[in-house]
Amino acid sequence: MSIRGCRFLWIKLRIENRRFIRIPFPIPLYIFQELLDCFQDLLTATCIFIPKVPDPGSSASITMYSVKELVIMTKKILDSLAGDEPYDLVDITTDEVKVLIKIR
Repeated sequence: MSIRGCRFLWIKLRIENRRFIRIPFPIPLYIFQELLDCFQDLLTATCIFIPKVPDPGSSASITMYSVKELVIMTKKILDSLAGDEPYDLVDITTDEVKVLIKIR
């Protein structure tokens, strides 16, 4: 259990003075971390049964091991997002579009 506190994600997207996407309630970052943790466990169990080297005849260039590494990196990024004081992750404003993502 973390003693750092809980960080929340707020998302707002406006296009041409209309509210296009707005999530009026905060999304706790630990929910994303828990989902990625469960997904990593599933990938670990799946990787036991799949060979490390991809099939040369396969059209897929990404392996299950690559996906597992991407999940691990994403978890590290979420940890770094939740580690500091509250801040604005993205704040872009133009004439027609406004994108705002806050970590609180």
